[in-house]
Amino acid sequence: MRILITSFLLFSVLLLLSSNGASGFGSMGPISASFGQNSFFCAIDASGKQDVLCWAKNTSSLSSSSSTTSAAYFSNIPPMAALSGGEGFLCGILANTSQAFCWSSNSSSGIDLVPSVFKTTAYSHIAAGKNHVCAIRGSYYSDHDSGIVDCWDILRSGNNNTLSSVQSTMFYDEYVSTLVLKYVVSGEGFSCGGVRDGGVVCWGPNSGSLGVSNVTENFTVLASAKESLCGTLDLSGEVKCWGSKDDSSLVPRVGIRFVSLAAGANHFCGIREDNHGVECWGSFNFSSVPKNSGFMAIASSDFTTCGIRENDLVLDCWFANSSLPADYDPPLELCSPGLCTPGPCNVGEFAFNASMLNEPDLTSLCVRKDLKICSPCGTNCSGGFFLSSPCTDNADRVCTACSLCQSSSCWDVCGLQSSTERHWHQFRRLVLIVGCSAAEILSGRKTYDREYTPPGIVEWALPLIKQGKAAAIIDRYVALPRNVEPLLKLADIAELCIRENPSERPTMSEVATWLEQIVKEGLIL
Repeated sequence: MRILITSFLLFSVLLLLSSNGASGFGSMGPISASFGQNSFFCAIDASGKQDVLCWAKNTSSLSSSSSTTSAAYFSNIPPMAALSGGEGFLCGILANTSQAFCWSSNSSSGIDLVPSVFKTTAYSHIAAGKNHVCAIRGSYYSDHDSGIVDCWDILRSGNNNTLSSVQSTMFYDEYVSTLVLKYVVSGEGFSCGGVRDGGVVCWGPNSGSLGVSNVTENFTVLASAKESLCGTLDLSGEVKCWGSKDDSSLVPRVGIRFVSLAAGANHFCGIREDNHGVECWGSFNFSSVPKNSGFMAIASSDFTTCGIRENDLVLDCWFANSSLPADYDPPLELCSPGLCTPGPCNVGEFAFNASMLNEPDLTSLCVRKDLKICSPCGTNCSGGFFLSSPCTDNADRVCTACSLCQSSSCWDVCGLQSSTERHWHQFRRLVLIVGCSAAEILSGRKTYDREYTPPGIVEWALPLIKQGKAAAIIDRYVALPRNVEPLLKLADIAELCIRENPSERPTMSEVATWLEQIVKEGLIL
């Protein structure tokens, strides 16, 4: 599938810490991560087949359930409805049958880690912990997505390189077995679930240390770290946490509403409800978090968080310490923005429209065409952007770069207070247009052409000119004049006009003077 993006700067950073075993787990979603030494990420793609693509540490190899060239331990993964990660393994719900399916990062241990007693059972929700998995019975595509819970253990042998599974007695709880649950999340030695009749319940050998008792509030999502659990309150959208009470850093800023959560070894990350930006808290370098894009879904491994960007559905990863090089290289592929579900979307949600991907034969991202992906509406935009269109039933709100602000409705949001600043802003934008036009004339390229990498002419031309390689952007299929110096000067003018910082761009009068000089020198054929 062709990649539709306007820019793709993948954030490359890693936390300088060590970890023993799995430490963080996220909620079930279209993207998930496993933990530990053999950690890897997987995501559901946007091909409409719900295929799975995976990427591991220190490798750019792409794997897919439909690929014949993928790594051995990532091959033959069937289409998935949802994903959840444990330590060195991932689980999911099969898109066609609602049955559970688990696979590991080690080819020698096989990829089917579901006990035979549960192989034919349909599940509506699944959650992988460090050494166990819990899943809620019921068809994934049923309107009644609640039921009783089954759990199984993941056994390790041969220096933890070989995995197998068995029905769990350690995670059987007589009281919990009588409850009907809506969703479940699993951590290190515990699982927690949202009860259909209200509240949250936890079970497992380490559940007592969380301090989750007599909780009656309802939560839209839960995520667990090594010794803590956080959830997003249904009514307020704010986050409440349990466990690790002596660590105040594992609490987000007050007043922020979240629609999604993910947990790492010593940090949590969440997607904001208003602008879909990512906030992280705990042991984390906050400068590494992307600031110029919202996200549809995120997942964390020990020290790495990856997400699906809302503007182009491309994967982006960032690490807890921005001073170190990246050890994850996600594939440049489009991914599903959410999970396929039946029934209408709720208030405050929109149904994702596959037509935005401009693929002629792609009408839905779901295998079953009666399903849809419902995503939370954004109400605001991140810095440098203004709200140009509100959320509708079939499309999220539209955020436009402040460089394109031309009316009074966006002046205040973009910080254009005085008439002088507004006029200067419009002149800067005109200079940018001139620069792009000059680059188009020289190269024969369009401003945006997805047949090239990168597709944007600015991202392609600017580095070449700065490196003194202006000649490389000149159209090779056009006969050159004897004197190419004017063309190189035009390239230099283009480089000045398309600089990212508007204050570094020349004035229109300077551009006009330079262009006039080029014309005077003439092109001698």
